[in-house]
Amino acid sequence: MTILSRLDAWLGKTLFHPPIILACQLTRQTQYAMHRALWFFAACHATVYLEHDEWLWVVFMWFFVVITLLSATLFADWPATSLRAFRLFWFFLLIGQTSVTLFGGDLLASAIRSVIILFAEYAATIKTIPPRRKRDRRASAKEVRA
Repeated sequence: MTILSRLDAWLGKTLFHPPIILACQLTRQTQYAMHRALWFFAACHATVYLEHDEWLWVVFMWFFVVITLLSATLFADWPATSLRAFRLFWFFLLIGQTSVTLFGGDLLASAIRSVIILFAEYAATIKTIPPRRKRDRRASAKEVRA
């Protein structure tokens, strides 16, 4: 196991999995549905902040939005896979944007989109979503009776 794959696994388990699991538990969605929904949000975000005015690029982006919408609605719970190289590519892009922001630059729309895509890709790596723990109301009710 290389250092990049260990870093990738550590980042997934410590930074990305806990909020993804919480979001899946709160919305009662699977990790695969969350993966596809986040890709749809990233595609919509890319379309809103489209920097090219060429009609072919605009048509391609709207086609991509429609494809991700269909994927998120029709195939939401189908198992999804994530490419490790893709996650690392976006991670390095995010590091570059963070350094630009820290030294006085503006936060770019691509950095926000990178975070959305990172969450989407790490959502596909989660094996199972644990059940959400409910408060023990029965225990407190037993104490009142006694």
